[in-house]
Amino acid sequence: MNSIIRLDTRGRLVIPNEFREHLDLKEGDEVLMSLDSKTDTLIISPIYGEPTNLVRIEIEFGDTPGCLAKIAQKIADLKIDLIMTESKSSQRGKKARWSIIADISKCSQSTNELKQKLLQSGLVESLSITKIARGRLHR
Repeated sequence: MNSIIRLDTRGRLVIPNEFREHLDLKEGDEVLMSLDSKTDTLIISPIYGEPTNLVRIEIEFGDTPGCLAKIAQKIADLKIDLIMTESKSSQRGKKARWSIIADISKCSQSTNELKQKLLQSGLVESLSITKIARGRLHR
């Protein structure tokens, strides 16, 4: 399903009815808007439930068989709830990137502690964790 949508004079856009129906979105529901500045892509995703502590995690790692699964297990062990993810090879067989939107409200560690644990695992080459605020941009 694709649609070209025109912004109004205030920069707003309307999600077409067929999209809202398919996603069961109703007035007052929350959606997450994400900008991937590396690809100039805007992503709008429904947020179901009441996540209270959303973060964006960007991970770079070696593109070897099973590495993503091992990192995913480490993330699960830290009680990080994945909401949306996208992974791709940036250099086939050498480097890969994983973008994650997650709820860390059940995780007992701070974002700095999470970062250190993932880096110390030896699986992750680099990563950033950015809090996502409701209603305004936050870095």
